[in-house]
Amino acid sequence: MKRSLPVEVVVSSAADAAVAAEGGADRVELCMHLEVGGLSVSTAAVRAVCLEGLPVRALVRPREGGFVYSRSERALIVCEAQNVLEAGAERAVVGGLTADGRIDERLVAALLDVLPADRLVFHRAIDRAADYEAALMQLCGLGLSEVLTSGGAARAIDGLSFLKSAAQSGLSVIAGAGVLPAHVPALSASGVHVIHASCRELASSKNPPSYVDLSRVQALVAAARLERL
Repeated sequence: MKRSLPVEVVVSSAADAAVAAEGGADRVELCMHLEVGGLSVSTAAVRAVCLEGLPVRALVRPREGGFVYSRSERALIVCEAQNVLEAGAERAVVGGLTADGRIDERLVAALLDVLPADRLVFHRAIDRAADYEAALMQLCGLGLSEVLTSGGAARAIDGLSFLKSAAQSGLSVIAGAGVLPAHVPALSASGVHVIHASCRELASSKNPPSYVDLSRVQALVAAARLERL
């Protein structure tokens, strides 16, 4: 029997979210500056995207570069997570690592001091963990239930073995990074629960540098729906 496989589209604006909705996406992840892997957005952006009608998850990442954060940066992440949820996002997408490549338990604990675990998703910082499977167990032990991951690879399709481990860990796995419609059957077979993709086209004006393309959303949704039959 085929499984239900929702599609989450990465958006940077309300206009992107409208296209994602028109294309049949199930929800969106909101972030800015995809050219550096995505950064935090304003609460105004969260409110505007929520008006488009799809469930919104907001990335909380205060700067580009690695995921090892200082005390003040951890405090900022906690504040930003609270703000995006108050602005209407259903989840805050967060993450951090220690200098030796483990999950930053101090950051997660600080987030859980003020927010329920089911309002948090751990992001692709896990893909840079020193020991991927140990990091999965850390997340489970901390009480988190969702993770956005490529299985430690540059593209999710190349991380299938670790994605399978993630799905078997009991976490809800959102598979993202370079996902194309042709990858959906293999990702589904690995046990992941959600497909995550940017579905982007470069803009000729470079302002914005890219935008969500309707035909790409529709193609990805069509591939995912084949898995739902």
